[in-house]
Amino acid sequence: MNISLRQIRAFVAVAQFGGFTAAAERLHLTQSALSVLVRSLEREFGTRLFDRTTRVVQLTDAGREFFPVAEKMLGDLFSAMANSKALAEKKRGRVIIAATPVISSMILPKAIARYGKTYPGIRFVLKDGAPASQIQRMVQDGEVDIGIGPIAISERNVCAEPFMVGALVLACPRDHPLARKARVSWRDLAGHPFVALSSDNAVQQLTDSYIALAGINVETAYEVFHMATAIGLVDAGLGISVLPSHARAIGRLYRIKFRKLGSPTIKREVHVMTHRARPLSPAAESFKKFLLEFAEELDLPKD
Repeated sequence: MNISLRQIRAFVAVAQFGGFTAAAERLHLTQSALSVLVRSLEREFGTRLFDRTTRVVQLTDAGREFFPVAEKMLGDLFSAMANSKALAEKKRGRVIIAATPVISSMILPKAIARYGKTYPGIRFVLKDGAPASQIQRMVQDGEVDIGIGPIAISERNVCAEPFMVGALVLACPRDHPLARKARVSWRDLAGHPFVALSSDNAVQQLTDSYIALAGINVETAYEVFHMATAIGLVDAGLGISVLPSHARAIGRLYRIKFRKLGSPTIKREVHVMTHRARPLSPAAESFKKFLLEFAEELDLPKD
């Protein structure tokens, strides 16, 4: 059976308008062209779908049985087309993003708010508690559309585009002796109670390696999972900590100071990650492009 969309539209129009003349006007066809479409559909069915007289056109039993099916087919098709068009025009859609808690809470909201002014129909799902070590895997496994974080290892299935470059910095209470220094070395960390992140945190692993290179002993007074908790402990005067420079976005809310760590300065790149082989939806592709262009306006740390 070879039935076309034009044949189904012709049949439904004739059934709805009760005649060929009105249906032809609605479809912008000649009456003869409409008749050809209906007759060819009847040949495919092997039976008449309409009883035609000079005064009235009525559905046959076969026509009455087919009409609700045909009407639903057209409705479903036009609905799917409208939805696809809305997705393509970014009038609707969903974007799933995995990012560290600091990026999710202090950086992404500004970008989403600006983007939403142009595309208010896009919905966002933020995996805002994702550890940095897991974000790349979430992109690779298709759990999220976009990941924002550091690259742990090179992975051929993950496309990474630079988002921001930061550094490891010292966080200390405002009245701490190290707060009076313009620049702090790794050796200066010795002798002060230290607030460490969990041992599987990439920032802490970097910190541990450079503390070891400096040949010093650092007293770990607290070990925490969330960076915000580390900042809270520093704010309470319970120790110092080494954090990525973009943590200053949260630190502004507390009574703490951030100081550059030198000898050496440790740069840390944050990337926007997507799956190389899995095309993004129009909404996700649009937001990724917007995010990369908008990075300079997000008041991100530059050191």
